[in-house]
Amino acid sequence: MNNMKRIIEDLNAKKNDFCKIKHKQGWLDYLEDGDTVFTPQKLKDTIEKVINNNPPKGDKLFDLSKHHSFTMLSEEKPGKPEEALERFIVISNGDNFYNQIPVGGGKESIDIGIEENKSKFIFIELKPWDSDNSPMYAIIESLKNLVEYQTIIAKEIKDIEKFEERELMILAPSDYYASYKLTNDKNLSVLKGTLTKINEEFETPITFMELIIEKEFFLEECRKIYKGPGKEFVNVSKQNAIDALARKRWKLLVSSK
Repeated sequence: MNNMKRIIEDLNAKKNDFCKIKHKQGWLDYLEDGDTVFTPQKLKDTIEKVINNNPPKGDKLFDLSKHHSFTMLSEEKPGKPEEALERFIVISNGDNFYNQIPVGGGKESIDIGIEENKSKFIFIELKPWDSDNSPMYAIIESLKNLVEYQTIIAKEIKDIEKFEERELMILAPSDYYASYKLTNDKNLSVLKGTLTKINEEFETPITFMELIIEKEFFLEECRKIYKGPGKEFVNVSKQNAIDALARKRWKLLVSSK
């Protein structure tokens, strides 16, 4: 069992809480009543307890590197759209963008990291156009990664770069946010209230950013580098950069700031 599953289990104080944290209907219920089923302090205590009991491990913790390959299937589409999107985002931006940064061990990694400068680092949790994991789940994933990073430093598990300023970001295409009803001021206001409280507890700002890119357009870009037929690994290079994925094109949705 990974740390994310342990955290969700510990937060699951009542029978239906898991649905409220992870799944779509639970998220919609949250937008109606603003009840997260946990307090920010309970969330922080739970994440810290789980990670203290299951600390980060591995030789490559917080290794800032880039991964450019992903799998294309015989149907001429990515095996994992989120993975492909992540690779294209990194290649479409500057040298200070990294991806799949290990912070827990095993497959527990930061999706994308931005070294803003020598003192600031941005942790990005990426979601694709279609996902069963709600924005609340994405928030908790980001916080888990943050605490794992802090634990590596505090317990001196590995000598890694220490960034004084950290920011968490949820990044996803417009369709993802639309599917979770984050398209009107009322719902965005509910979310902002929650983000503000979590920011106060964790002393880390959280921002939701929107990618303006259609899924079919992106899939066509993937097909351009697919030689086929059959399943194969493809490699994204600078010549495959997509302007719509450049950071200057991202749109602010809501923030705790």
